[in-house]
Amino acid sequence: MKKVLEQAPLVHTLIHLKFADLPTLQPITEELQQTLHLRMMEEGFAEKIVSKADIAEWHYDNATQQMRHKKLSKERLLFRASGEKEIVEISESSIILKSTAYTTFSEFYDKFHRVLKGCIDLIPRLDSTLLKSVGLRYIDVIAPVGHSSLEDFVSSEIQPPKLANLGKHLQGHSLKAMKVSENQVLVLNFEELPTVSKRIHKVLPDNLMEPDEKCGLIIDGQKEWLEVESETYGILDIDHTYHFERSPKFDLVEIKTATNMLYQLASDVFWQTITEKAKKAWGYKEV
Repeated sequence: MKKVLEQAPLVHTLIHLKFADLPTLQPITEELQQTLHLRMMEEGFAEKIVSKADIAEWHYDNATQQMRHKKLSKERLLFRASGEKEIVEISESSIILKSTAYTTFSEFYDKFHRVLKGCIDLIPRLDSTLLKSVGLRYIDVIAPVGHSSLEDFVSSEIQPPKLANLGKHLQGHSLKAMKVSENQVLVLNFEELPTVSKRIHKVLPDNLMEPDEKCGLIIDGQKEWLEVESETYGILDIDHTYHFERSPKFDLVEIKTATNMLYQLASDVFWQTITEKAKKAWGYKEV
């Protein structure tokens, strides 16, 4: 049986593959850009965008065993799909697929696999580079329905501390980083925000907001976001990363196996985080 929600709170998903710096992508030549463009058009990503941006990423520091932000300046080649809800990003050491139109993990990963296959076919020496990590990230907007409060929809274990009768709530934040195994780190980030005139005003974590407006994706709002009785709502960010042991050679089977593991745990964490009341409000069923 598979657990599903008829009206899922999911707004953004991405798969982020990192590999050793590849000389054939430093820089991406005009000829390679055009070749990749033609292939990505076949996969449904017809719009080519060249962009340079400063990116903030979470990174696990083995020396201190802590999560830290890492700022990177990247030259990126992007291909966006019709409707502006999915985009592929290629740089000298990573391939990323982002989506705001996620349906199922199998469909999402199948699309990523086809993108990887196209890159292997066209990017010289990509199949000879070394794998470093693959990450899977899910962003959910937790907007209480009806007269419910945020406490009714998410587990108390991830909620920021409550300070009653001290003033108006501005922002709350909780973060938990867990070393799931020797080569897996899961980061659970939860942001509590006030509604503004009973409306949702922010739907993504700061470090996931696209710095280049040319490369943004459309997120369809929900009508319930326009009339939220609760004083606060939440952004749930589940970021799970698998670090490849001993830097193996680029291999599609290894990437798929690792990403499947990431999905299973990320899914379990989501279902443990939301309450029975939230499930009922969002149309929980098993198929």
